[in-house]
Amino acid sequence: MEEKTLSHKIVRNTIFNIIGNGWGILIAIFLTPYIIKHIGVDRFGIWAVVGILTGYFGLLDFGISTSFVKYISEFYTKKDYVKINQIINTGVTFYCIFAVIIISIGFVLINPILRLLSIPVELYGEARFAFSLGIIIFCIFNAFSSFGAIQGGLQRMDISNKVAIAISVPQVIGTIIFLKLGYGLPGLMVNNALILIISSIVNIVIAFKILPELRLNPFLLTKEMFKKLFGFGYKLQIAKISSITSVQIDKLLITYFLSIGLVAYFQLGSTIVEKAKSLVLLFLTALIPAFSEIDARGEREKLIEGYTRGTKYLGLIAIPLFTFIIISAHHIMMAWMGPGYEKSTGIIQVLCVGWLFAVLSGMRAVIVQAIAKPEFEMKAGLLVAILNIPLSIIFIVQFGFMGVAIGTSLSLFIAAIYIFIKFQQLLHLPVWHFIKITILKTTIICICIGLPLWRLTSIFQGVLFEHTRIASLIILVINALMFFAVYLTVLSYLKPLDNIDMTLLKDKLSFLKPLILKFRSENIAQQINGRSK
Repeated sequence: MEEKTLSHKIVRNTIFNIIGNGWGILIAIFLTPYIIKHIGVDRFGIWAVVGILTGYFGLLDFGISTSFVKYISEFYTKKDYVKINQIINTGVTFYCIFAVIIISIGFVLINPILRLLSIPVELYGEARFAFSLGIIIFCIFNAFSSFGAIQGGLQRMDISNKVAIAISVPQVIGTIIFLKLGYGLPGLMVNNALILIISSIVNIVIAFKILPELRLNPFLLTKEMFKKLFGFGYKLQIAKISSITSVQIDKLLITYFLSIGLVAYFQLGSTIVEKAKSLVLLFLTALIPAFSEIDARGEREKLIEGYTRGTKYLGLIAIPLFTFIIISAHHIMMAWMGPGYEKSTGIIQVLCVGWLFAVLSGMRAVIVQAIAKPEFEMKAGLLVAILNIPLSIIFIVQFGFMGVAIGTSLSLFIAAIYIFIKFQQLLHLPVWHFIKITILKTTIICICIGLPLWRLTSIFQGVLFEHTRIASLIILVINALMFFAVYLTVLSYLKPLDNIDMTLLKDKLSFLKPLILKFRSENIAQQINGRSK
């Protein structure tokens, strides 16, 4: 019964993650061109750089926030509400002190940082305002992050995604209003600050509602709990360097070596890859608290089995999606942004290669967090950080704009392969056999489908279609239908899922039957009422 309940939670949380993230992606797709149209590529580049710089300040928190969900889930399983209250109050107290330190450091360093980035003189004032407010927004978010983590720790992703969708509505409205009134980049930052305050208040209210045992008392901060959070968090914090280095340092290098305007093109290309990555990794966020619950019960064998099957499922989704994005990158950018953004196409294709290897390591990240062995993620992060900067500089000097993406992908690839081998050795799983039963078939299938389709598209696109957004959208839809139809057809013949996989799939999809029946019954009732009227 407990296993069925856990599976129910995972499926429910994954479905809500898909809905919430899907909604966020749709908003980004439609809102990004609108923002660039009103503020231009230079200010859009500054907006991206502000996010990078505040992210780097976040590395000073020892990764305390990364441990919230893991330990809240663990102690909630044990019904240890005293420890949960210690986590929340330790987190709130620490981040309030941290906010004062970061704001002080940020306001001292703001002018030297902006001079180093060679911000154009006419944009210096806006950049300074955006950076100052960005630091304050970042500190507010951290101060209340422990309350939002309660939803994750209690495996209530349904609530967190409903909140995200609800908050996105005033965010979009505010963005449109501020830009329409001509407030530009400063208006966007003010809108973000207002939305953050609203969402923080909502998360606090929800935290007390779903966890009545919650108490807010700074005297509940304990030295032991801080050491526990720090001991787990600092290793993941080093791993976080990987993400920030891989995603963000590229933009700073482009700003320093090339120009702030080119950051916008890189940001647009990397956004496509980031959205694809987040889609694939949706169900992993539901697995971290669930697997922490399994670890709390001492069922390590289930974690190993989950790692193997999870990697297989991850490959079945990630490999075809990233392959399709690589062969369709030109038409994705044309359909999304229109002509003039061709520079982003190559960025998408190169980054997709490196990030695919990183994404396929997703289950490893879940397992090491669940069993409190984050040193593997720490080593992966260190390796990417050590490799990325020198490789990106070397390639940007040699190849210009595209070189920075090449350096990032190469560092992601090397780190993913090295840590994969080390982790397999820890679990005593043979490397080649693991690859063979998880991702090998899927990789071969996608290469065999993708290469001919890529060649076919390049031959006929200039003959049959003009280079317009509508034409690219048509080609994109045709490519998607052809690629995934062939992919699913081949899978139906090769049958990569065994009997256990199929049984699991049927059991988990059965969770949807009550929802479907409920939806159908409501539709029938509405039709009957409509006829009676």
